[in-house]
This record gives sequence, structure tokens and C-alpha cells, in this order.
Amino acid sequence: MGRVRDTYNRYRELLFTGDFNHLTDVADEDFVETCVGLTGWTRGLDIAAANFAAGIGAAFPDLSAQEYDHIEDGDTLAIRGRAEGTHTGKFLGLEPTGRRATWEFADLYRVGADGRINWHFYVTDWNIVRLQLLGEAPDLPATPERRAVMAEG
Repeated sequence: MGRVRDTYNRYRELLFTGDFNHLTDVADEDFVETCVGLTGWTRGLDIAAANFAAGIGAAFPDLSAQEYDHIEDGDTLAIRGRAEGTHTGKFLGLEPTGRRATWEFADLYRVGADGRINWHFYVTDWNIVRLQLLGEAPDLPATPERRAVMAEG
């Protein structure tokens, strides 16, 4: 593993276990982040941690992520993966449903000269997540298959 990947692994461990007091070991206090369609651009590690704790962390306390691919190049790490969790807290304007939701994501990180993460960009289809929570998600292939879903009646 590379330097950025090692830093990311520690960051994710701290974030997912709620150990926010040690995030500055691996992330810059002036951390810049966006979760596209969810938080917009924010500045400050404290703000990012608060958004996570009060948002997705509270809504999906059993949140887990599986990484399918990652590319590390210099100071940047790109990850493609799948997240899932049980909806037990308010999220996307919806009260807890108890439903499991899964979503694919692209996650980008950049580290500064000090080796700490200073930039984060997360993108997923929050509408699919919301539709799953409502029990209205379309039947989409989870793996590549020869199926023209848009041509289905």
C-alpha cells in the first residue's frame, strides 16, 4: 500500500468507529470536503466530522463499505466502492425506516505535504438511496449484465 492509502485507512477507521478526537492525526484541521448533493462544500475537519456524525453516521450506525477499486497517484487516492447500512436515524428528510440501503460511490482524497488528508470529494446517487428507504427503488442490475433496463416496459 502507498502512503495516501495508509493514511486513508487510518482516517476511515477513526471515522467509522467515531474516534473523532484522533482525526487530526491523519487529517488537516482546515480539511475541505464535499459530499455532492448532501453537504455541499465545507471547510474544517470539525465541520466534516459533525456532518458525518449527525448525518450518515447517525442514520446508518452499522454503516460499512466495501472497496472494489482504488488508484493511488502521488498525493491522490481514488476509490470506487459500495456502502450499506440499516436506516435507523433521520436521513434525507425521512424518519427511520429500518430498511437496508446499499449504494455505490466514488471517493477521492488528497494529502498535503505533511502527509495528512486535506481534501475529500464523495459522490453517489442519493436519489437511489432515498428510493430504497421509501421501498420504491427500481430493480437495477448490481453487477454487469446484458439487460436494457431503460427499454423495459
